[in-house]
Amino acid sequence: MTRYFSMRLLIIIPSLFATLMIVFLLGYLGPIDPVTILRSQWAAQGIYLNEEEVADLRSQYGLDRPFHEQFGTYMANLLKGHFGYSFLDAAPIWPRIKRALPVSGQLAAGVLVIMAFVGSPLGIIAARFHNTWVDYTIVSGSLFFWSIPTYVLVPVALIVMVLWLDVMNVPRGWKGIMHPSYFLAAAIISTRSLVGVIRQTRGGMLEVMQNDYVRTARAKGLNEFIVMGRHVARNALIPVVTSLGLLVDDFMWGAVFLELAFNLPGLGRLFQQGLSGRDFNMINGVVLFTAGLTMAINLIVDLIYPVLDPRVVYD
Repeated sequence: MTRYFSMRLLIIIPSLFATLMIVFLLGYLGPIDPVTILRSQWAAQGIYLNEEEVADLRSQYGLDRPFHEQFGTYMANLLKGHFGYSFLDAAPIWPRIKRALPVSGQLAAGVLVIMAFVGSPLGIIAARFHNTWVDYTIVSGSLFFWSIPTYVLVPVALIVMVLWLDVMNVPRGWKGIMHPSYFLAAAIISTRSLVGVIRQTRGGMLEVMQNDYVRTARAKGLNEFIVMGRHVARNALIPVVTSLGLLVDDFMWGAVFLELAFNLPGLGRLFQQGLSGRDFNMINGVVLFTAGLTMAINLIVDLIYPVLDPRVVYD
């Protein structure tokens, strides 16, 4: 286990380096930089910059240097624990990520709860009543909600909850986990991922139910609930646990539109602000942090495997 853990940690380092290099290179090769955005913003305020002033500003930010020099400087600051400053307002990046993380973290926790306590049980029920109207209803219903894009589902959900049912006001900022907007946001984000959990749970359950030890347990007269819970579900949940770990990355980027619509100060909105302003340091910081968090969570998921199935041994 120790050797496996050490090897995985060693793999994470070059993976993060490659991710950061790709994102940094995309920003470097892009046709628009932060100075262009600042120039247009200042022009709207009546402040106009000539080409010489624009060149001086690019030199001040180091944007006129070659790629290897810009990337080397960023890596040197990163190794010192410094994520840099925003190009648009000169604010440090790391405090902003720390302020946005609790919002995204609590929203992600709500999504994982829905996955675990709604998606998995629905998959188990669909497998238990295989090829019946219950199975068809669960699978087709999940596919129906999966087919609706987030940018369509969000306004429809707000119309229903705010205008028709009048159970909440228009979301304006973060109100905490007990506010109706929190539950609605978590439910909307989980709709597209829920179908994967349901289908994986259903498929795993159907595969395990064909094994001899399940038929033996039933032949001994064990209660069906005990057979499904103790003998079938435990062995069928390993792929589901894997999918829950991989959902972290999908959630981070899938929440961009929802956080804008609900005015939530999370990582998704932070990334969108950096992208719209071509704030390269903001983009690099959010992507690097999210990539590291995703890799760490997937490592934790892999280490949970032996707990779920003692047959899994890491040499």
